[in-house]
Amino acid sequence: MLTRDTAGLKSLSYKLFSLLLGVLFVYLAVRQVNLSEALRVLGSLDLWWLLAGTLIYLLLAPSVRTLRWRRILRNQKALSFGETLTAFLVGQMAVYVLPARTGELYRAHFLGQRAKMSRSGVVGSIIVERTLDGMILLAMMSLLFLLFPQSQFLGITALVTALVFLILAAFIVFYSFAASGTHRVIDKALGFLPQNIGQSIDLRLKPFLKGIRAITSTKTLLVLGLYTICAWLLEASALSLVLQSFSISLTLSGFVLVYALSVLATVIPSGPGYIGPYQYAFVLSLGASGISPETALAVSLAVQLSLFGPVIVVGLVLLWRDQLRTRWSRTGGASSRKKNTSEAELP
Repeated sequence: MLTRDTAGLKSLSYKLFSLLLGVLFVYLAVRQVNLSEALRVLGSLDLWWLLAGTLIYLLLAPSVRTLRWRRILRNQKALSFGETLTAFLVGQMAVYVLPARTGELYRAHFLGQRAKMSRSGVVGSIIVERTLDGMILLAMMSLLFLLFPQSQFLGITALVTALVFLILAAFIVFYSFAASGTHRVIDKALGFLPQNIGQSIDLRLKPFLKGIRAITSTKTLLVLGLYTICAWLLEASALSLVLQSFSISLTLSGFVLVYALSVLATVIPSGPGYIGPYQYAFVLSLGASGISPETALAVSLAVQLSLFGPVIVVGLVLLWRDQLRTRWSRTGGASSRKKNTSEAELP
């Protein structure tokens, strides 16, 4: 009980820290911004370009990411596209709504419960997803170091993020091709622990490792890499359409800077919707291209409202529908059992 309370306290502290960090970034983003001018710029955007970006982000990008996740999950269980898409959208909604990216854990819980899978295994598959995304982000940051060698845009956050993703990628590749040996080492290490503790760890660790082992061949790696590149290109297209709605034209290097910093902002623990780091990332990156902080702030809000907002709405609807269906099934099942019992008691 003490351990559970301690874990709950640590989780609460982490969420509180994330919220405070978000508030700090909000201050950094708006301290020199004329808010009334930012609202005026926000109200002058072209809704047709915004709508086009919304459709790409809501329909096309999640479909590609679902195909990738379904391929990763194949090592654990074959799932339908619709089932995987529902879990993805509900999970993405949770990522946008809950602080500090804890929505990823809710996605694992939702799919694990819905598809009767190990939650640890689903967490492993999500880590593979994020590592693949991290490799693209790492490539973009490397390009930015070449394009802006004297810039202060990429500091300790970028370096730590790159290191974490490189370690994860190395571990996933190593384990995928050396699973048997790794399991022997783990079994030997668990043998030194008390039996009940060793069994408890084994029940969670083995499904997690199975979820990690998604890349078992060069072909699989190429397919997952292709899905990842397509997803990023679609999301970049959605962002470019939002920029177009403000009549903002950037050079390729300027757009890469905006896209990379906006993605890097989502890695920083913060409040719901990446509020704070996201605003600061746009003010910083668009400012490098001579865009006013008022316009940059308006763009960041438009991205959150037009791209994240519809995903939140669809995710909530899918979650409500799933819970309603589950409740109806339980009620219907209970009524059916009661009816059958009553009929059985009749002479």
